[in-house]
Amino acid sequence: MTSYKKYKSATGVEYNFYVSVDGSEYLVSFNGPGAILIVSDPKMAKAIEASVHYKSRKIILASVVGEQASQDDETPTIGDAFPDVKNMGDAVEVLTTKYGVGESEIARKAQVLAKAEELGVIFPNYK
Repeated sequence: MTSYKKYKSATGVEYNFYVSVDGSEYLVSFNGPGAILIVSDPKMAKAIEASVHYKSRKIILASVVGEQASQDDETPTIGDAFPDVKNMGDAVEVLTTKYGVGESEIARKAQVLAKAEELGVIFPNYK
């Protein structure tokens, strides 16, 4: 099964910016309200996630579909704490992006907390 990540503008504003992948520049474009970008290339996804727009949360990860290739250098360890997580959306984002959990598995708060416990993930400020 092909895997991919869906990104969207968190603010509804149109964004156009370049990212570098393997020495080449690629245009990333979010045009129009509700615009999404589907990325199947892990290198492109990593470049988007390294961008200023993603880090400032203007662009967010909407969902992850399928299994993502493991990236050993960024794999969290059991017992990782995420003190910045304060709500369900943040917890879902951590579980889907860093641990590869499908969004359908964590649709409710109880499911999020159960999956976090199963993975040994701690959200100390999640209310």
